Amino acid sequence: MKQKHEFKSIVAETLLIPLYMRAKESRRGKDAILRDELAESLVESIDYDYAKFDGAKLSEVGCVVRGWYFDNAVRRFIGTHRHPVVVNVGCGLDTRYQRIGDDGKTVFYELDLPEVIALRRELIPEPANDRYIAASLLDTGWMDELLGKHPDGEFIFVIEGVVMYFYEKQVKAVVRNIAGRFGGGELWFDVCGTMMTRHGVKPDSLKNEEVQIRSGITDGHEVERWDARLVLIEQANYMKFFRPRWGFLFGQILGRMTGLCYKFSSMLGYKIQ
Repeated sequence: MKQKHEFKSIVAETLLIPLYMRAKESRRGKDAILRDELAESLVESIDYDYAKFDGAKLSEVGCVVRGWYFDNAVRRFIGTHRHPVVVNVGCGLDTRYQRIGDDGKTVFYELDLPEVIALRRELIPEPANDRYIAASLLDTGWMDELLGKHPDGEFIFVIEGVVMYFYEKQVKAVVRNIAGRFGGGELWFDVCGTMMTRHGVKPDSLKNEEVQIRSGITDGHEVERWDARLVLIEQANYMKFFRPRWGFLFGQILGRMTGLCYKFSSMLGYKIQ
């Protein structure tokens, strides 16, 4: 039986967008960018008007490319560290733990606002090695708690589909708080570019939603200037991956104009010194 959930926060409600896009992608079959059977079942269990996102073709590909890209970053980190701790900040109903699998050594954490974690506990019972934290990414108490629990831990943080909803000063604070505590780790997140923030442009999945894009980054090296402990690993253009899926205009023409694409969106990864 489907359940209807009334979200208190319009930002929290956006968690259904990547969930739905992953479920649609997973149903494609052999040529799917990623498989996510849990997302398929979750979408079926939540009573919601997903059809309003069906016209958002760029977000449909973008969400799954982003999930695939960050999955790979996490897999690489796990493969090169002895005591990996993976923290999904603003996790929503993300299923990265299930997609990557439990190798017995890696500890995952899912962090989001209390209303989201309550929904997550209801829909995805907490696995032994995937622990839930109800908190704001703007707080620091959960960071200190993680350090206390894992004194030998090597941390990778993934903040997916989140930072654009926060003001730049808030994003700076989060980045600096993580950088100041988790040396030797990595930080990965996606951003909208300054073209979107300056001109009020939204991703196509949000064009009819009330949420606002509040911050943007075009040059990934800008974050290095926020905190010298952060060193850019990679700034990635979404459209360089799976070019045929974007269509000829975006995949083969605009997607090759990397600098232009960065003005609209990109994915960033940093080493924490």
